Formats: sequence, structure tokens, C-alpha cells
Amino acid sequence: MPQYTIFVIEHGDQPAFNWPSCCPIIYHDIEAEFTDERAKKLLRRSYFLCKLYIAMLVVHSCADIAIAALAMNVANILAELLGSLIYLTLMPFGDFFGRHLSLYVAFKHNSESSFRYYFIGEAIIIIFGLGIGIGFIFSGLRLINIFKIRLVRLYFPGILIILFILLAFVQTILHIILTIQVYRNFKSRNFTLFPRRNTGAPNTANTANVFTTTRGRRIN
Repeated sequence: MPQYTIFVIEHGDQPAFNWPSCCPIIYHDIEAEFTDERAKKLLRRSYFLCKLYIAMLVVHSCADIAIAALAMNVANILAELLGSLIYLTLMPFGDFFGRHLSLYVAFKHNSESSFRYYFIGEAIIIIFGLGIGIGFIFSGLRLINIFKIRLVRLYFPGILIILFILLAFVQTILHIILTIQVYRNFKSRNFTLFPRRNTGAPNTANTANVFTTTRGRRIN
């Protein structure tokens, strides 16, 4: 009769959820969970960019609401408020969970696939920033004209738009720098952006029993 050995693995107390502070749903603590200073440095920068992203979206929302308020149209103001509420909720969470948390998990578990998810998130953010930059090239003259013709009532939204564009440029540059730094760390682990093809022979070292069928007979 076969005998089995049962291993019981006891886990210590799981840390309490602490993020976001207003309504914690996950545990997130860079300083407590990581000892590698290089990983901590990259994760701190990534988390800072999450906060900068929120600041950029807040400025953009204020600019949109200010422009709608100038038109004295209640429907437009309500639409901008609702739109701002939606993307100020969804986009920061998407950036945190889709990009930053992928990097967090990648370093914590040395996960090649999580690194890949992180790079996808970074690509989206960088493309978004470049899109804003290209848009500024075509709309920048209109912003300059606001100040040239001295439309005082447009100064406030104009300043907010310029501030938003500056934040977008700075954020895009910082994201590119961070992506390069993470990629170097990624390559140092001998990881690849695309999954490798498994062309080697199957590994049977950990297989307890191997059965081979030959001419209808099973060989144990």
C-alpha cells in the first residue's frame, strides 16, 4: 500500500490592506516588502508617476470645467463634471493596477510575465503623452493668441491647459526614463519581451511514474 507524506505549511499573519488609505482593498508597502535597493528605487519612481498622473488629470479636469463655465451652459458644466469624475476614478486606478502593480508583482515574485504587462502599461502611457504633445503642436498657436488678444476671461483656462501640457511632457519623459531603467533590470534577469519557444526535450526529472505504450502494452 503506497504511503504518503503530508506537509503542512503554516502562513504567518497576512498584513492588513492599506491601499488606498480611504478604502483599503490591497496591501502595498514598497519599503516593507522589498530589500533590494534597486527594486525599491524603481518602484518608488513608478509610484511617484502614479501620483503625478493624478495631478495631471486634475489640472485637465479643472481646465475643461473652466472652459465650460465660460460658456454659461449648465448642461456642459454638468457633462464636464461627470466626465471628470469618471476618468479621475478609472484612469488612475487603471494606471496603478495595470502598470505600477505589474511592476510591483514582477519584482516581488521575479515574474517575467508581470514585467511584460508593465511594459504594455508604459507603452500606453507614453503614447498618450506623445499624442498630447502632437496635439499641442497644432493647437499651441490658439493658446498663444489667447494672450495676444488679451481675452482676460480665457487666461485662467489657458494657464491650466499650458500647465496640463507641461505636466504631460514631464511625465512622458520620466516614463521613458523609467522604462529604460526597468528594461535594463529586466534584461539582467535573462528575461525576454516575447515568450521563448520550448524546443528542448520534455523534462521528466520530477515525474514519479512514466508510462509508455508500445504495441498495446503498458510499461511501468
